[in-house]
Amino acid sequence: MKLDFLLLRDNTYGEYCLYCHAGTVTWIVVDGRKRCTCSSCGREAERAVVIDPRICWWTDSDGEYWHESAGVFVRDRSARFLFFQRTAFPYSLTVPAGHVERGEEPKCAAARELWEEVGIRGAKGDLRLVADEYFKGDVCRRGSDAHRWHAYLLEVDEHREAGAQGEVTVNEEGEAPVWLTLDEARSRQTTFAVERIIDLHSEKLLPAGPRTPDGPRAPGGHRTPGEPRTPGEPWQNPSDGSRA
Repeated sequence: MKLDFLLLRDNTYGEYCLYCHAGTVTWIVVDGRKRCTCSSCGREAERAVVIDPRICWWTDSDGEYWHESAGVFVRDRSARFLFFQRTAFPYSLTVPAGHVERGEEPKCAAARELWEEVGIRGAKGDLRLVADEYFKGDVCRRGSDAHRWHAYLLEVDEHREAGAQGEVTVNEEGEAPVWLTLDEARSRQTTFAVERIIDLHSEKLLPAGPRTPDGPRAPGGHRTPGEPRTPGEPWQNPSDGSRA
């Protein structure tokens, strides 16, 4: 998504229609899925262009709209990971994750999202960085098609199987929590960033020691492990324009 239709002001919040670019967007729920409708052009969409001064965002030299995100792969003693189904775009299987706020360390953002989305509290000190990647093609409901992603691993000693009352719960943007191996996750439709991180960093996510090599993605997936990725754009600090 290129922001070539807005005069950007970091201190101004706005929600804009994907089609007519009017700031007249209202969020609705249709069949359990969050969508938006524009009162100016009358069209519905799965997402809008949201400019939020609270989160880390920037545009690169080509005008591409970037966000910064952090997420956590929660692994149990059986090498299964906690996933849930998103009810907001993109409507795919994901891990606890969200946008990094301005002035917030990515690790703090990951711990915050873990608490807000699935109720796991106080995990910051136990999070281990797995990946720091730039992904073009990683779309979100706020209109960005490019994200810098910080992925962390959290190991847990025990958990209760998802699906029963009183167990793992997910906030309003998700449902149906489930524990899956990475191979099981590969057989399902996961979000772009989760898919790429599994493919690129499965060795860091899995326990050390002998294990079955990861095979090709099952039918319905998008790529096989080891397929070359397209490098992301250099990160530009939204506050001062410097590049890392």
